[in-house]
Amino acid sequence: MKEKLTRNLGIKLIAVFCAFFVWLAVVNVANPSKMATREVPVTILNESVLEEANLTYEVVGKKTATISFKVRTKDDYKIKASDFNAYADLSEMYDVTGAIPIRVEVVNNEELLESTPVVKSPEVLKVTTEELQIKQFALQAYPQGTVADGYQQGAVSMVPSQVSVKGPVSQVGQISTVGIEFSVEGASSDVSGTATPMYFDANGNRLEGLEESVKTIGGDVSYTMQVLKVKEVPLDFVVTGEVASGYRYTGPECSVKSISVAGLKSALADVNTITIQDPSLSIAGASQDKVCEIDLKDFVDPSLTIVGLEDTSVEVTLKIEALTERTFLIEDNDITLDGADSDYQYEIGDGQMSVIVRGLKEDLDSLSVDKMNIHADVSGLSPGEHTVTAELELDDAFEIVSYPGITVRIEDRTSQSAADNSGAYAGETSAGSEEDETAAGE
Repeated sequence: MKEKLTRNLGIKLIAVFCAFFVWLAVVNVANPSKMATREVPVTILNESVLEEANLTYEVVGKKTATISFKVRTKDDYKIKASDFNAYADLSEMYDVTGAIPIRVEVVNNEELLESTPVVKSPEVLKVTTEELQIKQFALQAYPQGTVADGYQQGAVSMVPSQVSVKGPVSQVGQISTVGIEFSVEGASSDVSGTATPMYFDANGNRLEGLEESVKTIGGDVSYTMQVLKVKEVPLDFVVTGEVASGYRYTGPECSVKSISVAGLKSALADVNTITIQDPSLSIAGASQDKVCEIDLKDFVDPSLTIVGLEDTSVEVTLKIEALTERTFLIEDNDITLDGADSDYQYEIGDGQMSVIVRGLKEDLDSLSVDKMNIHADVSGLSPGEHTVTAELELDDAFEIVSYPGITVRIEDRTSQSAADNSGAYAGETSAGSEEDETAAGE
């Protein structure tokens, strides 16, 4: 059997090819009619019928229809789906089932058709209706990206500033905010343009797919965002009052020593410090640290914005420290005499003296006698014993509590020299007399 099938196989194949070409030739000559189909989108007409009833609709199932028609075989390829217009008129909707008959008309190549086109499937378009809602939303701005270094995003103005959204109640109810997105990447000057409003849920996630049934009344939105210059400026705390006796104010202590403010370049030009002047920053009669709560934004010009701080309220501690006293021993050679006369000899006769100095412990630890520059004015004093007042050159951080007067003994060098010479002459005269007496005795 196998041998019968494979015998003369080449001849048999040639016969099949010949039969195919004969059939093709017959078709080309005869050009018979055939049934053909096209898948055509269905257009919805008279939507205003439902809008006037405050209703909206949604198509259930296919939004296309299969159109059937008869055409000559050789003309089949010339017929396109765009040659037909399939439509459903909402005014013909059957309210009970929501069915609308699909109708078709030929818009091109009608002469090539052998029959009137008919809708094969589905013959009706089904829709569901829902109450229509119009809801107003304040527009939100969602800049995308990061501005250039040294700059900060500023206020965004939008026209319009609010929009109305129209759509099915179930879909409008999903919308929490309506906003626009625009890029500010690398911006160092104001950014402006137009954008289409988008819909977001309560978590800030964009709601996709609502655009088909939900519409924003008014169209696109124009926006302008300021790009502000950022400048870091120090804080200057103005403290008033005097602490209790025996204490000293040593300065403010705050975790924030400077802040960054953003604003227009012209507004920042003269801002070199932020002055914090508040009634709570008073140390009147204080004998211990005082803690104050300050809101920095109260002291920044309204045209500027504080950036980089989650909370503008800061805690300021006004530091108060008790003063202590320390006694320093002063030797004679620690005192410099001013205005000394070269003809006089000076001697400080008190030996070791003491000076009591008051100040902060840390400052006193760094003080020594050689830093006091102790000196006394003896100009114009005559020979004899005098009590003079010493002067100490100390920093304002120190207060001299007490120190004794200095006793200075002054002798005239000229008188002492004359006395010495007179004594020497008297000695010589006495020796001469003794020699004369000896000679006379002999």
